[in-house]
Amino acid sequence: MIRVAIDARRLQDRPLHGVGRGLANLIPHLTPQVDVTLLFDRSRPSYGAVQCAAAELAGYGRVPEPAWLQVSVPMWLRRHPMVFHGPYNAVPYAAPDPCVATIHDLAWEHHPEDYSSRGRREIVRAQARWAVRRSRVIVTVSEFIRRSIIDTYDVEAERVVVAPNSIDPAFSPTQAASSREVLARFGVTGPYVVALGGARRRGLGEAVEAWRRASSGLTQAPWLVVVGGEAPPSLPNVAHIGRVDDATWTTVLAGAVAFCYATRYEGFGMPALEAAASGVPVVCASIGPLPEVLGDAAEWCASPYAADLAEGLRRILTDESRRESLRAAGLARAATSPTWEDSAATLVAAYKTAAA
Repeated sequence: MIRVAIDARRLQDRPLHGVGRGLANLIPHLTPQVDVTLLFDRSRPSYGAVQCAAAELAGYGRVPEPAWLQVSVPMWLRRHPMVFHGPYNAVPYAAPDPCVATIHDLAWEHHPEDYSSRGRREIVRAQARWAVRRSRVIVTVSEFIRRSIIDTYDVEAERVVVAPNSIDPAFSPTQAASSREVLARFGVTGPYVVALGGARRRGLGEAVEAWRRASSGLTQAPWLVVVGGEAPPSLPNVAHIGRVDDATWTTVLAGAVAFCYATRYEGFGMPALEAAASGVPVVCASIGPLPEVLGDAAEWCASPYAADLAEGLRRILTDESRRESLRAAGLARAATSPTWEDSAATLVAAYKTAAA
């Protein structure tokens, strides 16, 4: 059985984010097929019990996080030779063993505005470029990003494979039953639209303006609930609930009338698929991988900017039959999307190729 070490630090994030949730769902499908050891950072929160081998490694010096990957991991791999999988755009520069890297997007190449400093962007870009060069197999999450990796880095097409994200079973229309109670704590007292704040490419300002235009003149205008670290403008009926844990996110999303997704760039668009699985219509532009992920299960807009998003959102808010049609299409799309088992099968094949 192939032995694989996986950088599992994203399982230590609090709250757990998309990459961590993906790992948590993948690992049970990997362990029957490969001998997995999860590598954790001793200085970060404990992930708890895992159903496979685990090792806690320490970082060194004044920059413990880079030192963890670039010093601790190579030292450990020399004592325990196996395939190394970097699931978040990076592998060690001095890894002694074959590597597999998962590249989720190329924002550092095409959307530098998402980075708080040029230095941070250059570090991330350098790590990703090395991961692409060093890894025997490059895994990504959509055909859109696969083509982007091949074209941007002049990579042989056969080295890049797609293991698409799937849906955490927690995302379901049934979660809506608790949404009123959860949102009452933030002062939300009626129907609402969800938007995301965070990376600049997510376009929170466009989503807020689209909601404002779409709601204008409606007898019962919905609230806007913003999830994420970026705060919206202080406006009536706009609630910012910040970063939330998985349980809160699934509940808030499932109770929404619509998800206004003003993104200008994605590697996959996991929130859109999560909305579809929750029975919530997605209003967005046909950006990057989103048509690949959603098919006909979206209110497609001409652009990810406020005027066009407002037209799409207005249709959802005023046309109940359209809203119900997209709800059904989203649930059907989610039910037929690739599973975590499918993604695990692609990863196992990548490990075998790397180890050969």
